[in-house]
Amino acid sequence: MEHSLGYIFGLLVGILVGVGIVALLFKLKVMDLTFDERQERARGQAYKYGFWTLLTCLLLYGFSDQIFGRWCDVLVGAILCIAAALMVFASVCIVKDAYLSLKEKPRTVMTLLAVVSALNLAIGVMNWKGGRVVQDGVLTYAAVNGICGVITLTILVVYVVNYLLAKREAGE
Repeated sequence: MEHSLGYIFGLLVGILVGVGIVALLFKLKVMDLTFDERQERARGQAYKYGFWTLLTCLLLYGFSDQIFGRWCDVLVGAILCIAAALMVFASVCIVKDAYLSLKEKPRTVMTLLAVVSALNLAIGVMNWKGGRVVQDGVLTYAAVNGICGVITLTILVVYVVNYLLAKREAGE
């Protein structure tokens, strides 16, 4: 599949902006990854569950490709598997109160997740309306933004529900 120079340039700019934002968040100490021992243990369990989810999804993706034929680009299949693993990892961390480090603020993380979700979902909708998501019956790379939007939105929903439940329990 040939890509235009503008597409490649946009992809590179997007990657550079993403790396720049992450670097800025670390520099401003917004993402200060300092966890206590209990959180480290919980994150270890979450990594384990995420790892097994990733392996299972990769096997299922491979089998589905063998049985049904090519239904998505290879990169999209990999992203779908990673998405499932990330959602399991994040959900376990959130439920076990190991998602945020000791210095991170919940509202900052919720805002960041909301912005990332909105941007990716908006790009995903534009790609869908432009007819780039499915071509010749195959899910294409243009679906990745929508997938990322759904991942971050799901993590945000789990986080908000857990946050509200914890707040209600603390008030009782």
